[in-house]
Amino acid sequence: MEFMQGFIAAVQDICAPTGLRPKFRVCDTMGLGLPYEDVALPRSVPRIFATLRAMGLEAEDLEFHPHNDTWLIVANCLAAVRAGCAVINGTSLGKGERTGNAPLEGVLLHLIGMGYYTDTPPDFTALNDLAALYTEMGAPLPPTYPLYGRDVHRTRAGVHADGLNKFWWMYAPFNVPALLGRPLEVSLTKESGLAGLIFLIRQHLGIDLPKDHPSVSATYEWVTGQFEQGRQTSIEWEELQSHVHDVHTLV
Repeated sequence: MEFMQGFIAAVQDICAPTGLRPKFRVCDTMGLGLPYEDVALPRSVPRIFATLRAMGLEAEDLEFHPHNDTWLIVANCLAAVRAGCAVINGTSLGKGERTGNAPLEGVLLHLIGMGYYTDTPPDFTALNDLAALYTEMGAPLPPTYPLYGRDVHRTRAGVHADGLNKFWWMYAPFNVPALLGRPLEVSLTKESGLAGLIFLIRQHLGIDLPKDHPSVSATYEWVTGQFEQGRQTSIEWEELQSHVHDVHTLV
């Protein structure tokens, strides 16, 4: 920190006669920063920015450029903002060297929840097209990538599917379809029960059926038969649809 402080003071002295306000970028290229104030410098991200602000730098004078080598990139970005840094260097969907740059969608999601964007929140649905583009380029997001991965909003447990049927907010962190433009999904396994099947029919056909409906019973019999025969993979709607009996009469 002594070197940084001396360097910043020298730059400020040089710029003072011109009236220009220099900007300074704090880099955590190896991702070793921690989002805690009680950690020793230079690893404490909030203490770094508190020190720089104490030197008279404004929030707009400061940038934070982190990487995700040790999994704390979003937490460190939030700590930087809270400590007085106005600019986060990042990318959409976390693309970047090695483990990636700051995923701006993750940072923004939390900043919205913390009240930083009350007037014009960003449009998170726009990133669905970018995710699709990455897939076309042969570099798809991992299925479990937060917010936009294929399986992130998918459940397989029957108790979760039952919760989705009765009060879907129970198993969603926020209004996923409205905010992200992505559906809540259920993949059928031997643990999914009738609840998972009923959810899929409602999700894809837009109809509510009771558990004792003949079409539900017949389809569930096929599903359970699959797993009784030793099936290990889950059943998705694309495969299930042709086994929903009398589907045309349902819709």
